[in-house]
Amino acid sequence: MKQLFYACHTGSRGGISLGMDGMGTRGGLWIRMELIKKPVRTYRTIETRETDELFENSIIVPDSKPDVKTLLVVNAECFVGKVEKSGRMLEVSGEIKYRILYEADTPDNRLESITSRFPWSVTCQRPRTDAEIGVAANCRCQHTEASAVNGRKIVVRSVASLACRFYEIMNSELGREIEGDNVFVKSMPINVVSLRDNLDTVARVGQTLALPHGSPAIGEILYAKVNLGNPEVRYGEDGASLECKGMLNMLYRGDMAGDSIESVVLEFPVKVNTGIDPGGENIVLASASLKNWEIEPQEDSDGIYTQVSVSMDVEVSAQAVRHEEQQVVEDAYCIDSVINLNKAPLDIVTDERELVENLEANAHVRLDSENGSLDEIYMVSVGKKSVLANVSGNMINVRGNVGADVVYLADRKTRDTRSQNVEIPFSRTLPLPDGENWQVTEADCFIEDSGFEIISSDSLDVSVKVSIRLRLCKLESIECIDSIEEVRREAPARKAPIMLYFAQPGDTLWSIAKHYRIPPENLARDNNMNLKDVPEVGKKLFIMA
Repeated sequence: MKQLFYACHTGSRGGISLGMDGMGTRGGLWIRMELIKKPVRTYRTIETRETDELFENSIIVPDSKPDVKTLLVVNAECFVGKVEKSGRMLEVSGEIKYRILYEADTPDNRLESITSRFPWSVTCQRPRTDAEIGVAANCRCQHTEASAVNGRKIVVRSVASLACRFYEIMNSELGREIEGDNVFVKSMPINVVSLRDNLDTVARVGQTLALPHGSPAIGEILYAKVNLGNPEVRYGEDGASLECKGMLNMLYRGDMAGDSIESVVLEFPVKVNTGIDPGGENIVLASASLKNWEIEPQEDSDGIYTQVSVSMDVEVSAQAVRHEEQQVVEDAYCIDSVINLNKAPLDIVTDERELVENLEANAHVRLDSENGSLDEIYMVSVGKKSVLANVSGNMINVRGNVGADVVYLADRKTRDTRSQNVEIPFSRTLPLPDGENWQVTEADCFIEDSGFEIISSDSLDVSVKVSIRLRLCKLESIECIDSIEEVRREAPARKAPIMLYFAQPGDTLWSIAKHYRIPPENLARDNNMNLKDVPEVGKKLFIMA
């Protein structure tokens, strides 16, 4: 975009007359002065809002299932399905899915499972801004309580954290230069993170996994949990993709006589195309989250259920950005006229990056067993609960926790199966990159691996490998030249063709040249100096007309 001024040129430099309209006092040929602006498209997070929501639901045990004796594991997962804007309000909706493992009220204390889902909807207010904003919403269950009523009804209460990250895509204009006769411009470099592409998409990912060699075939899947590891951006011929490790923790009943209970942990690769072709010097910043997942037993080539299919809906938010240096007008003046530089503050993302930190969270778990013995650990299933990050000084403080459900056989003779849920906290302090004005725009954690070791007849140690992923941006406000205007037509006032000037504190060659409205190159040349030199206080300078 160009903002124009016109000048009347009479054939000599001293005859330029600037004006917004009319021909100038001496008439002549029109020339123009231009403020040239460069458009820059940027992406920035303007607000992250997190609220706790309480969801209460009642689950009726299906007629095909026996009564509930003891609830062992009640896992709740919240998925965001849709975000709708209505005026100043925002409606976020989705579903909460319960996977329940329980001990049935039967003579053999048989293990049974129920899966149930319920819709939910939350209304919140959008940020007050005239700009067009987008929103990325994520919901995570932090705590769930459940109780069985009369063996046929389960009442569950879940506290979920709904995080809405509001972002805006701005088309800004930077005053890059001013063109015109007898106009001198001082520029400064600024770093800008410009947006090249932005895409939010949901991809369907499927895998068929084989049970470990020697494992009994699947009779019935009792419980399952899917975790995704930290997604990393990979570049290939088909553009940028996200790749990570998936991990399925599954408890199932074998199809052989004896009603055996088996547990397996299966790892599998996950690859999702972001739909963005980065091209050139662009880099892709992307995040991924599970929106939904399902598993089903599958037959192998012999017709035996030794495989399981995993299908997932993965939501991907990706931006292609470029770190570049831009020259913007810092100051300017005209020899023949007094001009005003109208400035306006402009918020610019000057740096953006991701930090990944790996750590191990550990917990010692003492199990409840009446006879003081532990016959068998059926399953240790882990999942992320929460993660928070805040900037304090030049450090980032990160804290969160993961949850672990331990299902174990306390007494083989009576088939007494029990469970215990434990929350494992973690924390880490990370240094900020160089500079100030950093803010954390996204914080997440991912389960990379987990394991346990039986320490005694009633205790075990649980370890979880966690990846912390932070997205940081540096937001700075700069005074950008928005327009220029002539105050008055005025030639420089000089009493002599040569003047002596003694440098004062804070003087630069630019400030002196601007004050006397002479070319800064001439001032430097006439005094045997470079343009970047800073004159010493008291230094004698020649000002040539």
